[in-house]
Amino acid sequence: MTKENISYPRVLFATGLPNFFRGLYIANLYEIAKVYPVVLLAEELDSETEKILQNKELFPKLEKVIPYREFTGQKNIFSGHGDRCKLAKKVIEQYKPDILIAGDMSLFPLYLARFARKIKPILHVAIQGGILVKSSDVRLRSLLVSAHLKIPSFLPLPIRLFFTKCKRCIADFLYYWTLPLTVMQLPFKGKSSFISMKGSPCLRSCDYFLLRSRRDCDLVVREDGVPFEKLYIVGHPLLRKETREFFEKTLFLNSAKEDKNNQKIATLLYSGEAIGFDRKSHFLISKEKIREMSMEIIRLAAQTLKGWQIFIKPHPLTENIDEVKEDFESISQNIKVTQPAEPIDRYIEISDVIIGPAPSSTVLYTAALQCPEKIILSLDFYQELLGDTYKDTDGIEYIDNKEKFINILREIRDGAFSKKRQEIKSKLEPNEFSNLVEAIEYFLRQKSLKI
Repeated sequence: MTKENISYPRVLFATGLPNFFRGLYIANLYEIAKVYPVVLLAEELDSETEKILQNKELFPKLEKVIPYREFTGQKNIFSGHGDRCKLAKKVIEQYKPDILIAGDMSLFPLYLARFARKIKPILHVAIQGGILVKSSDVRLRSLLVSAHLKIPSFLPLPIRLFFTKCKRCIADFLYYWTLPLTVMQLPFKGKSSFISMKGSPCLRSCDYFLLRSRRDCDLVVREDGVPFEKLYIVGHPLLRKETREFFEKTLFLNSAKEDKNNQKIATLLYSGEAIGFDRKSHFLISKEKIREMSMEIIRLAAQTLKGWQIFIKPHPLTENIDEVKEDFESISQNIKVTQPAEPIDRYIEISDVIIGPAPSSTVLYTAALQCPEKIILSLDFYQELLGDTYKDTDGIEYIDNKEKFINILREIRDGAFSKKRQEIKSKLEPNEFSNLVEAIEYFLRQKSLKI
């Protein structure tokens, strides 16, 4: 049989959150679509990413792009549920996939997996999105935010936390149990929930979860109880030659570099978080203090890096963008607040310095891989919960006080800052694959599915 006549399993690939797809999963799709026929289920994507997906030279076996809306274009997680269930059933019946690449913590991929397994055995694989931190800390911070912002403040904090936990238990029950019943489907059992922010993929439907390092595997086992035999490693696409080249010739455009006109540029990330919490005591860091700190960080950057262009890049979910512009652009004429929806990779590419205040953002990790030669600063002035994620991380300078920040800004201005060298891994871990296709072929053999 010639290579052209080999019948490959069909892959159904769900994009998930658009920012993760553009920054990560599109490179995974690039790898797969060279070998396997792929049907892509796509959330609402930016026009540039959509145009890239139309390039048959890059995605020769991408058969179809089907839009769906689970996290974009919906009022809440409950709206449009019936339509998504019908779409999942229709797609499975039409394409009969052998492999599903998607998470298993939201209903749409759970429906896809359920309907597919009614037809034949499938391989269900999840891939790590953002940087992993202790899920117990993520859950605690989320509970504290809701307790302070959504429950009347005259109640004692323990009671507010109790009510918040009760509300989430009810929301979990409605989402995983009641909603399926409304479309004549059985509920979904499992220990994970993206509503309560507990657990990881592989606690419901996934057969395997691909992570980026042994440290992440150990964290998922310890924090979430995922069986170690379901966890494997594939490095970030930016660390692999072929997928890095894909990024460089598509998203990291030369035109972005030409926009600089030899001007020095710093990009500061703005999370839009209204409040924060002390890492040890969990005491509230007020909205006023957070705003004051953000203004101070930007003011220090503008005063020290005179003549530099400073971009403020808000989180994609930032809503009060006009207020943010009014606050920050009044500090200096060299400061410009970008639109929240703009892709961050362009600003990483054109910047000389990328600065991320607490809570820590996945963008800093991506920036350290995308442009390892650039200066990446993680700020944690108030020792916030989730603020020290990048402490002792190669390629990222962790700064926990204002004085150190000022000194480093001066060194950057004077060209005296010396970035620590990043350690380059010389060999693969025992359970690590060199690319995604290699991992899929191994999983198919493990499950005794035909290649």
